[in-house]
Amino acid sequence: MKKYLVIILSILVLSINLGYAQITGSINDRVSSILITEYFPDYTKVKINNNDSRIIEVLNNQTTIGYIYSTWDMVKSLGYDRSPYEIIIGLNTSGTIAGAKLTYHNEPLFEHDVSEEDLLKYVQRTKDINIANGMAKSSTDKPIRPDTVHRGTISSNLMHQAIFQSSRNAALSIGLYDNQNTNRLNYLKEQNLNWNQLVKNNYITYKRNYISESLKDYSKKNETTKYSEIAITLITPRSIGYNILKKNRHDKYMASLNSKDQAILIAGNGYSFKGDKWRSSKKFERIRLVQGEIIIKFNASDHTRISKIQSKNSPIFKEVSIFKIDYKYKFDPTKAWYLELLDINYQGKNIKNIIIPYFINEELIIKKVKELPMWINVWLESKFRIILLSFALLVLSLITIFQDKISKYRKTFKYIRISYLSFTLIWIGWYTGAQLSIFNILSIIRIPITGADLNYFLIDPLIFIILAFTIISALILGRGLFCGWLCPFGALQELIGWIAKNLGIKKREIPEKYYTKLWTIKYFILVTIIGTSFISMETASTLAEVEPFKTAIMRHFNRGIPYVSYAIVLLCLSAFMERGFCRFVCPLGAGIAIIGKLRITDNLKRRQECGSPCNLCSTSCPVNAIPSEGKDKGKIIMSECFRCLDCQLEYVDTKRCPPLVNIQKLKIKIA
Repeated sequence: MKKYLVIILSILVLSINLGYAQITGSINDRVSSILITEYFPDYTKVKINNNDSRIIEVLNNQTTIGYIYSTWDMVKSLGYDRSPYEIIIGLNTSGTIAGAKLTYHNEPLFEHDVSEEDLLKYVQRTKDINIANGMAKSSTDKPIRPDTVHRGTISSNLMHQAIFQSSRNAALSIGLYDNQNTNRLNYLKEQNLNWNQLVKNNYITYKRNYISESLKDYSKKNETTKYSEIAITLITPRSIGYNILKKNRHDKYMASLNSKDQAILIAGNGYSFKGDKWRSSKKFERIRLVQGEIIIKFNASDHTRISKIQSKNSPIFKEVSIFKIDYKYKFDPTKAWYLELLDINYQGKNIKNIIIPYFINEELIIKKVKELPMWINVWLESKFRIILLSFALLVLSLITIFQDKISKYRKTFKYIRISYLSFTLIWIGWYTGAQLSIFNILSIIRIPITGADLNYFLIDPLIFIILAFTIISALILGRGLFCGWLCPFGALQELIGWIAKNLGIKKREIPEKYYTKLWTIKYFILVTIIGTSFISMETASTLAEVEPFKTAIMRHFNRGIPYVSYAIVLLCLSAFMERGFCRFVCPLGAGIAIIGKLRITDNLKRRQECGSPCNLCSTSCPVNAIPSEGKDKGKIIMSECFRCLDCQLEYVDTKRCPPLVNIQKLKIKIA
C-alpha cells in the first residue's frame, strides 16, 4: 500500500504548478468586445481601472457606465471538486449586475450531461441582482439565491456566492460604496409624523429660551421674556424630510445634491442664527457644525431658504434654512453632532458660545451586521435534514458500540441492517443526493494547490457531515462503516443481492486465489484519477465516470444510454456476486481504505481457533474479506471489510460457532 501513497505524493509534487494553467492572461485577454457589448450596449471604450488592474472600466465617451471583472481574478473561484471555473461579470455603477456569463468550467456533475445548459442559464439569470442588498438570510420567502439548478445545488450555490463576493470586492476596490463598513442611515424609511411626534422621537432638537438658559446672572424679570427659540434636524432621511418639507419638495432638493451629501435644517425666532452680513460676505459667521474633530462652516452656496415648516402643529419660525454638508467633510449622519452659535452679543449681554447637541434616533440607523458566510444560510435551510442525518449517524454509532449485544439476536439484526440500508438508499441517496464520490477525496488531496477554504466543504451540509463522519470512522475502525452502511450505491447493490438470494438466485464467486490481484484494481484506478486531476480535471472527470453514482443515485438513471447501461450491468452483477463493484473497482472505497490503514482499532472479535481449524466466518463473509487459506487465513482484511457483522453473528452463535458448540457439548457431558 505504501507504494501507492508514494506514487500519489510524487504526482502531487510534480504537478503542483499545473492545476490552474487553463485560466491564464490578464482580464483584457479573456474578455471579448462582443461580451462587453452584451453587458453595456452603449460603451465606446474601455480601460483598466486605476486602482485595480483586475477590473475593466467601461466608458461611454468620458463617463464611466460600468465595470467588468472575473470571479477567478477576484476570489479564485473553485467548484466543489476544487477545479477552477470563471464567470465574467458586468457591474453597473448603480450596484446592480449588468450580466454574468460562465466562460470556463469543469464541473463533473455537468460534464457529458444535457443539464449543463441549466448551469449556464442559471449564471445568466443573476442579472439585475443588487449587490448592495446583500444575500438574504434563509427564510421561506427570501431565498439565498435567485434559484438553483436541479440536482446541482452545490455548484449553483458556489457560483452564486462567487458572483456576489467578486462583485462586492470589485465595488469596494473601485469605491462604489465608501461607507459599507460602517452603520448606515435609513434614508428610505417613511413615517407620517406631526411636529410634536418629530420632537418626541428626537428627530428634531427644539429649544425655547435657549439664550436665557445659558445666562447665570439674569434677573428673574428678564427670564420671563421670550428671547429666542431654535430647532435643528438632519433633513436627509425621508422620515424627517417628508414631514418637514413634504415629499415633492424634499425629493427635488435631494436630487440636487451629490448622492453622498447630507443636509441639516435650522429654524429660529428671536436671535438670528444667519445674521445680516452673510449676503455680502457669502459666509455664515454665527454658526458652525461640529462632529468630533470635524468642524463645518457654511457658505452662501450651501444655503437654501425655506418659507415654512410643513409638518402639522409646527411653530411659526421667522428664519428657516437648509444647509448642505458636502461629502468632502466626511460627516457621519449616524453619529451625534452639535450646532454651535459663536460669540453672541444679544440685547447688550455678552454670551459665550452656545452648544445645541443633536442625536439621531436609533430607529433611523441600519446597524452594520457582519454578513454570514453563505454556507450558514444553506445549513439553516437544511436544518431538518441535518437533524435527521445526525440521528441516523447516532443510530449507526450505537449499533457499532453495542454490536456484541445486538449480534446475539440474528433475525433482529438482519431487519435492522436491511432497514438501515433502505434508508441510506432512499433518503440519503435518491432523496437528498448526499452520495460521496472520488471528487470528495480529490478536494482534500488538492488542498496544497487550491488552498484550505472550509467554505467549499461546508456548502453542502449533508455531504460535509457524511464526509467528516467517514474520515473519523475510517481513522478509528477502517473503511467498513461508510462502505457497508452509508454508501447509497453500495446499499443498492446489497439490497439487490438480498432480493436475489430470497428469490433463490445462487451467488457465483471468483476463486479466492485471485482476490489479492483483483483488489489492487481499485487502487490503480484511484491513482490514475488523482494523477490525472493535477494535469487535466476534464480528463479526470471523464475517468471518474467509472463511478456509477451520478447515474444511479444523483440522476435517478436519467442519463444517456451508455451511462445507464453501465450502471445496470453493475447492479445485475450484484445479484450474482456480492458488491462486485465495491470490492474490485470503486476508487472511493480505495481512498477510504488507505485512510483506514491509520485506524486505531478493529473492534471485531476473533478467537484463536478462527482460521485454524475453524473457517465458518470465511464462508459466512459475503465479500470474502476473511481468507480461508494462505498467510492471512482466518484474519479479517480490514481494507476489504464492509462491517456487515456477519462474522460477529457467527462469533456469538452457540449453535454454529464450533468452539462454542464444543463448549456447550462439554457442559452437557459434565452435567
